[in-house]
Amino acid sequence: GEQICFGVAANRFHPYSGCLCGGRFIFCKTMTESETLYSKIQKRLIYISFLLAILIDFIPLSGSLFHWLPEFTALMLMYWIINRPQNVDIGTAFILGLLMDIGTNASLGGHALAYVIAAYIVIQNRRQIVLYHYGVQAVVIFAALLCSEMILTVVRWRYTHHFYGWTVFLSPVVGALLWPLLNKIMVSLLNFLNSRR
Repeated sequence: GEQICFGVAANRFHPYSGCLCGGRFIFCKTMTESETLYSKIQKRLIYISFLLAILIDFIPLSGSLFHWLPEFTALMLMYWIINRPQNVDIGTAFILGLLMDIGTNASLGGHALAYVIAAYIVIQNRRQIVLYHYGVQAVVIFAALLCSEMILTVVRWRYTHHFYGWTVFLSPVVGALLWPLLNKIMVSLLNFLNSRR
C-alpha cells in the first residue's frame, strides 16, 4: 500500500520516523545525517586515526604526574566501535591491546584483555548509545574505561607488585569528559575531508 512518512526528519539521536503504511502506523528506519557521513569513510582513515592515537600514547611522560590521562587509543577504539562497527570490533580491540602492550613495555596481554572487555561493554550497549547525546554516551564510556583501568591495575600488580596510586582511576573520568570533545573534533574533521572530495 501507499506509504506516507511524516514528522521531523530523523536525526543522529532518533533515527526512526513515523510512517502510515496501509492505514497502520509503523516506525521506519531512515538513513541519518551521521550514518551518511560515516558510510563514506575509507578504512585507511580509521587506521590513520588509530596510528595517531597509539603514537600519542607512546609519548614517554614522566612519573605519576600523568597517570590521570586516559589512553587515547582506547577512546578512539570506542569511537569507531560506535560509529563504524562493521570495521572495528573485538578483534580490533585485541590487536590494538597487543600493540599497546609491546609499545609501552607492559605485561603482554594486559591491554589486550582490558581493551576486549571495554569493547564488549560498548558493543553490548551500542544500540542504546547511538540514541543519546554525548553526555549520556560519556557515562557508558566511563564504565568501559573504568573496567579497562581496573584490569590493567590488577595485571600490573600481579606481575610487578607495583601500584601507581589511586590517581590512575581519574583517567576514566577524564576520558569521559573528553568524549564530547573527541566526537565534535572527529565530526568536524570528517565533514572537512568529505567537502574536499
